[in-house]
Amino acid sequence: MGTWDDGIYDNDGALDELGRLVKIDEEGGAVRLITQIGLLAWLNPVSVANLPDAVQERLDGFTVEDLKDVPDSARVALTRLLGDTDKGTRMRARSKAALAVIGGYSDGPRIRGLLTFPGAEVAIAALAERAAGSLDEVLAQEVELAQVASKLAALGVLIELKDGGFWTPDPARVNRWREGFVAVDKRTTEERKFWGKYVRNVKKGLDLLAPAGKAAKPAKPVKPAAPAAPVRRRPAGLEAPPVGGRWLHQKFGFGTLVARSGGGPSETLELKFDDGTTRQVLARFVVPTK
Repeated sequence: MGTWDDGIYDNDGALDELGRLVKIDEEGGAVRLITQIGLLAWLNPVSVANLPDAVQERLDGFTVEDLKDVPDSARVALTRLLGDTDKGTRMRARSKAALAVIGGYSDGPRIRGLLTFPGAEVAIAALAERAAGSLDEVLAQEVELAQVASKLAALGVLIELKDGGFWTPDPARVNRWREGFVAVDKRTTEERKFWGKYVRNVKKGLDLLAPAGKAAKPAKPVKPAAPAAPVRRRPAGLEAPPVGGRWLHQKFGFGTLVARSGGGPSETLELKFDDGTTRQVLARFVVPTK
């Protein structure tokens, strides 16, 4: 059976399923991509250190216009995370109650700068529905515990989304999952001692979403996100910040302006970055920080 313990994530199949659920879409704009990177850092942090080259190429290729809906706080948080993914994913966000039922795998930081800006809620809702739809499907089948254990990684995802205040479960839907899991448990007649604590943890996890026996209540309406503060951009024709000013590049981080040349879309800045390197970059790929 591979690596097993009693938590929802404590088996190899569940971690594989987690990778299928929490992922980077092949297509999508800057807001969606940055939010999905934030979800990876939180829910599947090992994946952030191994982002495909295609993802980095998409980030490098975003223009100022592509980034107009991404606030400075999200850009800075992304730069810090990708600048040192080991350090950036070292913190843990899982509550004690969630940790007890999920286990300790794939527990990363909840970087709110990457998850709470306007538009991010769309990508988060898509993940929640992907996970909920997986539970709808697997817990309606006539199967045994060994056949559903990997798919229940979706339950761990939903527990964390609810814990973080990013998703509100429908109690009636959770009750259907609970009934389906009870039926799965009853069908499983072999290795009962082996499954005992795991079953209890899954049931506790469902209770974290919606306590058993409570009357179903409609989900609370989600409060719309506050309008984004306008991103400050230099109007055409105005001077750029002077030599010595600070700029931020998504890949290379913070740098100090040494010289500039050209104008319009081809304006080039020579920046000395904090790592000691000096590079020439197009002005449209950096933002002033002061």
